[in-house]
Amino acid sequence: MKTKKSVEQVVQEEMPEFAAEVASLSKEELNARLAQLAKDSEAVEQAKDGDQELEGARALASELAAPYRDGKKAIRTKSKYIISLLKDRGQE
Repeated sequence: MKTKKSVEQVVQEEMPEFAAEVASLSKEELNARLAQLAKDSEAVEQAKDGDQELEGARALASELAAPYRDGKKAIRTKSKYIISLLKDRGQE
């Protein structure tokens, strides 16, 4: 079984430059860096939302997945109905 790494381990292994950079920052500088990261995250989200190619791919994926999604939904509904019948008959 794989042990889950802590965020500290992940950053130190995958982003050593970042870890070294922020390790020596003051509390105020860390807060400022955190605020900038929040702005950066919002900018990435806006870029993602504005990506027409991605939106087209999502729409196509949703369209292609519809029969499978509908099939799974029907199976869940049928299963719930059978469970309800069993409960009504005291055979849960």
